[in-house]
Amino acid sequence: MEVVKKAKEMKKIIGLVSALSSPGIGLVLIFLGLAALIVLFVFLPFMIFSDADSYKPQTAGQYAWMAPVQLDVDGTAYVWPVPTLDRVSSPFTLRDLFGTTRMHKGIDIANGAANTELQAVYAMAAGTVTLAGVASGYGQAIMIDHGNGLVTTYGHLSAQMNVAAGDVLSKGQLIGAIGQGIVGRSTGPHLHFQVELNGVPVDPLEYVFAPGTELPTLPRELGYQSLNIEVVLQFLEKRKSALADRSLLQMIDDAGRTKNVSPYLLIAITGQEQSFVPRNNNHASEIIRNPWNVFGCWCKGKGAQLSTGEAAQIAANTIIKLSQDLPAGRDPIQWLSAKDNPRGYYAADNGWWIGVSKYFKLLVAGSG
Repeated sequence: MEVVKKAKEMKKIIGLVSALSSPGIGLVLIFLGLAALIVLFVFLPFMIFSDADSYKPQTAGQYAWMAPVQLDVDGTAYVWPVPTLDRVSSPFTLRDLFGTTRMHKGIDIANGAANTELQAVYAMAAGTVTLAGVASGYGQAIMIDHGNGLVTTYGHLSAQMNVAAGDVLSKGQLIGAIGQGIVGRSTGPHLHFQVELNGVPVDPLEYVFAPGTELPTLPRELGYQSLNIEVVLQFLEKRKSALADRSLLQMIDDAGRTKNVSPYLLIAITGQEQSFVPRNNNHASEIIRNPWNVFGCWCKGKGAQLSTGEAAQIAANTIIKLSQDLPAGRDPIQWLSAKDNPRGYYAADNGWWIGVSKYFKLLVAGSG
């Protein structure tokens, strides 16, 4: 019986080997083996040693439709947090730190201990303090919620702070000072300055400029031109537009003047985005508050909570940001929606810029 049992077991083994040696099974095994090697030598070290939740740098350019980049909602520049220091000692990028490669989620501002310790730190923009005290990794830190998903963090501070959690701040208000020596997880005195948009760290240098840096400018043809309200009213009336209203046009002109963006371009974009908002549209009264679809849509979320003036300013901010890095020979309106624009694009439709250009030329010529 024992001999028979062993013979049966041997027969099973021979059958299994024979099956595995067939071409189809062999290819499957080779594929599985290669997959295992890839996981073992490529992905496993990454999962163990990297800062997996933020390994890919994020930039505000990926949120072109929502970010009031480089200019605050009041039309003025955001405040550089340490006016006495203009040196970025560590940028927003992947870096090796304390033996691991991880994403540096902000920038470090420092210029040697003697010039850095106890330098005054100011709020980038108006907002509400959500933290002022001990924070893991930062030693002492201040966090400020500026609204619309924008939050700033100031780390490695002195324990002597000028604000407390719950305080409502104005832009540029003194909040504290850089700490002395090593504060928290650091290699020396510096300010860690971090900007988050809707919970995602973005490059602070897309929001603030070091002292002495010039603000971004638009191509001349897209810059501010005073809106001829009477002529534009006639233009919009012919199209039975709900935007044919002096108070709304004045808001658009005010936004353009504040941001140095042509109000004619802003109106042209409403033509492409919303066909100038026809009065017979059932939602016309809502759409005119955000005919630029900032924050993604006029119909929901933050996009539905704006006034026409607020939406116009955010649209102008987006135009300013997207106009940077314009290559020689490229049409400046085409560049606003170009897929190779490193700062993002206004609309995914490849023909968007053609419609905007047509309306822009008509409006400028008619008012000229």
